[in-house]
Amino acid sequence: MTQPLPFDEDALARFEAADVIFLAQDGFRQPSARVRCYNFAKALRQQGLRAEVLSFFDHLGAPDQGGALSTIPEEEKIRLNLEAHRILARNPRAVLYVQKVGYHTLAAALAAERGGNRIVLDYDDYELDMQPYRRLEPWFPSLRPDQLFPTVANRAGACIAASHRLQDLLAPLNPNTHLVHTVADQDLFTADGREAPRRRFGGQVNGRVNILYSGDFWGDIPMKDVLFAVDAFALVPRAVRDRACFHIIGFGRAWGELKLRVRERYPDLPNIELHEFIPPAEIPAVLREMDIGVLPYSQNEFNVAKSPTKMFEFLLAKVAVCATPVGEVTHCLEDGVSGLLAEGMEGYSAALARLIGDDAFRRGVAEEAHRVALERFSLQGVAPRLAAVIRALLRPEEKAAPAETTLEDFLTARLGRPLPIAPREAHLLRRDLAALLAAEDPAAGDPRRWTEPLVAALDWPGLTGVDGVPAERVAALKGVAARHRNAARLRPEIALPARPRPAGPPALSKLAAAEDWDDPSWRPWVVRVRTNVATFQVPYIDDADAERRRDEDARNSIDNFFKRSRGAWERAQYLYGLDRLGLLEREPRALVVSAEIDGFYLLLTELARAVGVLDVGADAPRHAERVARGDLDPWLAKPRRFRRDRIAIHHGDPGPDLFAGTPWDVAILPQNTLPRLAAEGKAAEALAWIDRRLAPGGVLAFSAEVLLNDRTGVPGLSAAQADALGEAFAATGLDLSGPPDLSLSDATLDRFVTTGAAGAENPNFVTRTGETLHAPAVWFGRKRADTPESGWGRLAGFLA
Repeated sequence: MTQPLPFDEDALARFEAADVIFLAQDGFRQPSARVRCYNFAKALRQQGLRAEVLSFFDHLGAPDQGGALSTIPEEEKIRLNLEAHRILARNPRAVLYVQKVGYHTLAAALAAERGGNRIVLDYDDYELDMQPYRRLEPWFPSLRPDQLFPTVANRAGACIAASHRLQDLLAPLNPNTHLVHTVADQDLFTADGREAPRRRFGGQVNGRVNILYSGDFWGDIPMKDVLFAVDAFALVPRAVRDRACFHIIGFGRAWGELKLRVRERYPDLPNIELHEFIPPAEIPAVLREMDIGVLPYSQNEFNVAKSPTKMFEFLLAKVAVCATPVGEVTHCLEDGVSGLLAEGMEGYSAALARLIGDDAFRRGVAEEAHRVALERFSLQGVAPRLAAVIRALLRPEEKAAPAETTLEDFLTARLGRPLPIAPREAHLLRRDLAALLAAEDPAAGDPRRWTEPLVAALDWPGLTGVDGVPAERVAALKGVAARHRNAARLRPEIALPARPRPAGPPALSKLAAAEDWDDPSWRPWVVRVRTNVATFQVPYIDDADAERRRDEDARNSIDNFFKRSRGAWERAQYLYGLDRLGLLEREPRALVVSAEIDGFYLLLTELARAVGVLDVGADAPRHAERVARGDLDPWLAKPRRFRRDRIAIHHGDPGPDLFAGTPWDVAILPQNTLPRLAAEGKAAEALAWIDRRLAPGGVLAFSAEVLLNDRTGVPGLSAAQADALGEAFAATGLDLSGPPDLSLSDATLDRFVTTGAAGAENPNFVTRTGETLHAPAVWFGRKRADTPESGWGRLAGFLA
């Protein structure tokens, strides 16, 4: 028996008469639905259009929303879509405004195919790897996100993007694409009442500056971003910090872990306050008591693409913004005029300190931002453009639906992967392939698109037989790849001879390699290294699905080639080698000598019973002064959990008694520290100091940049030095762990950047600095005897 519709007759009549119906899978609590459905509907009504919202969560009774959508069984998702379709089918003339491609998209597709409704696809976050029908994908591959998203975007009458990055993704798929930010409603968010007494957030403290971050802690990205901001706040000099309070208002599946981490890191810092969920209707009143809003976004695809709702709310409420220069904020604010944009922990801390300490400057920034927001970034300001898109929309042209593919299976076999190719890696590959197919001159594009998986995909029979790409076009792309992929362009100038990768598990002393990430004996250590594989878990539908989901989530986080970075490789190689050498079985004492701030020594506190760190960097004296006056040590300000009771850090000259008690089991020199010391003439002294502390049978592990084309200009080892390093260590009391593996594959060379160029911050293996090509390598040596001073001098001379 058909169940009654979940609306009364008046509501159904409004749906039947609507010009546009907003279709949301989330409810009012989520900004995606609240701003881009409910608020946009209000704006269109003010423009004379009849607009209604149909929310699967608010109106149809969906059991979850936001990050918990994976808990909804497929059967329930289909039932909800059929309920929604019963409502949409009553109005075949309405424009269906679909907020993102999700499980709710099925209802709009049914209505469009049956009634001819026009569709607008709205996208406000980078969620292209979300899987709305994960359990149905094996039966219906067209439901996979890498196919569903372009299909819906292509068939839509128009697309509306919330950011420049999303506009760049949608525009190639649909020429009728428009940019409309996730703006705030100036009827709700105003500067009125800012001078009234503050009663809710510390109003009894005279002159206190309130700092705010609020939002859904759905996973690791927002959690790490906020921990970055909290660490930066802790770095603010105490005299300035004491007049401020950092408020965090949160909810979501990672909220509990964030609270735990903040309390663990700063148990004695009273001016960090954590608040449970506050309803959206109360946020305007909250902002009236805030002075600084933080947008501490890290550089990743999600943050670059998002349209920060909070920022537009801050601007209208005259709350000064302190942001990292990532994504949409760089298009909306002028640094130092309408906001502060700062990079790095210390830069962000300095920006916070300036806003806290200079009241006149902070108010001036907020005033200018408010003026800009009224002109460009309010709901009332974007309403005419939004209404014009809806009114001008034409019926979509009928297009053939895409056929199904098995590209992932082909790639897994062709590349010899021991695990199936990660869904996100396949998605990124398809995106690059689509861009190359659309380009007039593929040779003029970014050579980093030509990855080993993409080149392999050009041999997939389905590219012509299923996707319909002309065979001559595929042949042309193969020709371009042979000439223009990074591996092809770089190989002629590399001094290392071409040699196959040795069979078996990765060597201990070796050059970085893309293949290591797929090796089952090496892989567990990168899981330990990657901080984005968090300790909280996504809820799963059932136990049978949980193990597969966890494995797939890990592969998406770790395996996609944008995260195949030299830093993660180096740390994983250290742990892999220490494990192979048996040190990790007994919780060793680990000594680290480093010139750079790095989370690796913090990670070691989870595996070693004691970690001693010597900072030999250029900023060591400044860090020592900072610690001496009682401020937070920047070498501890990394967004990861660690055992504070197991680590000691010294900045500057070591002195004869430093770390000279109990012998150390392992000494590690990460991030090219040893070649840097050699270039400064300090390697012999540092190695002798380490040798006096290293226990018999202990291990010395160090990394070095290998200069692949033997050009100088970067501290490191030439190809010849790398090959002869074992002989050079013969004069010492260390035995290196077998011959080094200096093989260099095309897949490794493809991960290439140029220092200082656009995109140089992206993870890579091979770097060009000036005229020098270089890549990281790691070596291990076991101590068999003490080394005479002359031995370290000869080795230092070899390295210099």
